[in-house]
Amino acid sequence: MKQFIVLMAVLPVMLIFFFQFTADQRHGRIVGEIQEIVYSAKEAAKQEGYFSPENRRRLKEDLGRAAGVDPEEILIESDDRIKTRFGLGEERLIYFTVSVPIRGVMAASPILGITAEENSYRFVIDSYTASERI
Repeated sequence: MKQFIVLMAVLPVMLIFFFQFTADQRHGRIVGEIQEIVYSAKEAAKQEGYFSPENRRRLKEDLGRAAGVDPEEILIESDDRIKTRFGLGEERLIYFTVSVPIRGVMAASPILGITAEENSYRFVIDSYTASERI
């Protein structure tokens, strides 16, 4: 009987570890998809010489679908000037920052006393690429 009581006390804690493993796998998949989508958009920006409004719109939609968030919550910052391949030094580099909210980081957060705000973060890609526009 003593072992049964201990099992009933320990089992919920053990299940949290199982659910956290599943949540970690889901977040890893989401982060991988975000990186692939941003890479594709970066390649398009290299050809155009900047992040065009159409490229930004498509990037937000794709990231929103992958992360399960509203596209309006996704922040994309980049220079609007067209860069050319033959620019000197920094003039040919396209700098950009993409920030995507990720929610539900901890499994069973209400049981652990973690609020929804504390249970989220923003995945940020801050990078640059050289323009290939002639």
